[in-house]
Amino acid sequence: MTRRRSSVAAVAVVWYCLSGSTLAAQVTGTVEVGTSWVDYEGFLGSGAAFVTPTLRYEGPDVSLGVSGSYVVFESGSRILQGLMAGGWRTRLGDRFLGELSGSAGINSYEDYPGYGHLLSRARLHFAGPRSGAWLGAATGQSYAGSASATPYEIQLGGWTVSSGLAMGATATHTWIAETDYFDVLGTARIRDRFFEIEGSLGFRAWGEGGGEGVYGELHIQVPLVKRLTALVAGGRYPSDPVRGVITANYVSAGLRIHALTASSTRAATLLGNSFGTSVRSEPPRTGQARLTIGSSAHSYHTIRVEAPGAEYVELSGDFTDWRPVPLVRTERGNWELAIHIEPGVHRVNVRLNTATWIVPQGVRAEEDEFGGRVGILVVPER
Repeated sequence: MTRRRSSVAAVAVVWYCLSGSTLAAQVTGTVEVGTSWVDYEGFLGSGAAFVTPTLRYEGPDVSLGVSGSYVVFESGSRILQGLMAGGWRTRLGDRFLGELSGSAGINSYEDYPGYGHLLSRARLHFAGPRSGAWLGAATGQSYAGSASATPYEIQLGGWTVSSGLAMGATATHTWIAETDYFDVLGTARIRDRFFEIEGSLGFRAWGEGGGEGVYGELHIQVPLVKRLTALVAGGRYPSDPVRGVITANYVSAGLRIHALTASSTRAATLLGNSFGTSVRSEPPRTGQARLTIGSSAHSYHTIRVEAPGAEYVELSGDFTDWRPVPLVRTERGNWELAIHIEPGVHRVNVRLNTATWIVPQGVRAEEDEFGGRVGILVVPER
């Protein structure tokens, strides 16, 4: 029941990745089910039930995903939402990353005019070992029934990470038709073995047609057995005229089922053959993994993962073509891998005991609107 945030997509990319790509990749699939109480601005508050399936593909330079949401209110009224997004990234030097992305979405409620959008975005990222920043711009088309308008967005953001705490801030200026507004948003996420908490606090100013005031949300995730995560969330999110979302207060509780998590040289093979084994994988029975990187000879670097009690540790990233690579246990109980990595910004995840791929502590977690996460690893010059 949270606000939709968009980031990238093209039909050609979907076709390439799901039907003909030979690139190694990660494919993850989740289903969220639960109940909520929602108070939309201009409507009476109401209880609701929701189901949200999501499928995500993560390749070396390309990511994409599709997500849907079906909400039924106490009155019997229904909301149907759909979103497809994807993006392409390329390194620009040692610490710069270029990103081109796009999204397409629909939002339908009973007999009201449906909303839709087609957006494209460009971003330039700068990443240091523990902090970074980005500058981006977006435009496209937004639809409300038979009417349409062209939105424009400029965004500046920054982030920092220390141990298990990640913090970020963004400033966004949006124009669409006669509506003009400015948002400042701060976020913080903390994660350990037993839970993950993410909070946000924002303020909207210059709200000419877009509303004004303070808003914020709190999300709590608690891993349960195997591939099941409990979700609790609540707060207030602002209107989004570009995507047809109106201001609302809400409280929700539900479960996330991790139905598919695997790697292969072809996404189609994953979808056909890996589902049965992936759902039987055991979760890690260890504390949160922590990743550090050191230098070695001849352009190689040593990656170390602290995961006390783990029986098996794998690493996957753009520098392995997203193929899982096992690490070797050291005498101190940690895990190491010496591998060639070019200096610059890289994307990486780790897996303990063949369970779900996770973002380890020690690197920044990058998240898209589908809930998929990947770690951002910065490899400095020698």
